[in-house]
Amino acid sequence: MSKEMLQELEEALVAGERDKARTTIGRILADGTSAQNIMEVMVSAMGAVGRKYECHEYFLPDLILSGQALKACMQDILPQLAKEGQHFRGKIILGAVQGDVHDIGKSIVASVLAGTGYEVFDLGVDVAPKVFAQKAQELNADVVGASSYMTTTTAQLPKVNEALKAAGIRDRVKFIIGGAATAESYVSWAGADGWGENAWAAVDLINNLLEKKAGKEDIV
Repeated sequence: MSKEMLQELEEALVAGERDKARTTIGRILADGTSAQNIMEVMVSAMGAVGRKYECHEYFLPDLILSGQALKACMQDILPQLAKEGQHFRGKIILGAVQGDVHDIGKSIVASVLAGTGYEVFDLGVDVAPKVFAQKAQELNADVVGASSYMTTTTAQLPKVNEALKAAGIRDRVKFIIGGAATAESYVSWAGADGWGENAWAAVDLINNLLEKKAGKEDIV
């Protein structure tokens, strides 16, 4: 039965049916399925959404609906993951920079990261540089990810880097950037450690950065 419900959940997420997705998650959890297994299905669903978008089967409104469904479901899954005692691979802070209110891409990144074992704190949109730094310090984050989806807000990216420096934590926190208005060429200008072209590239980037960080700490 749970296999059928997991399939139902994936289809609801792909279709952007938020209420149906949340109702289905409740049934799946009541059936005893682990939150981690549910997360794997959610990540698979977002992969399907991404492929549909790339081949022009889906457009921005479709992405928004699926992203909203995903974000709502994350509220149900994260507490359950904690109850199951999941060991997280690291703490990640995400947010859209100040002046930017685009949420869909960041929400997908948050879901994929959570599904691959990271503890993710989504600060939302229109996040001031100082808030990124304050939260990174407060939560002892390993990575801060800032997204920019409009060219007018890319100027906030180096300000996030400067805020991390001002807080005295830049040497121990990895800073990455992403979003439709960014490119790999922005990394040096923003003072970042890397750029994620999409959610799956962001996961690979973070894996590599934290592996290198751990290697350096072992040497020291």
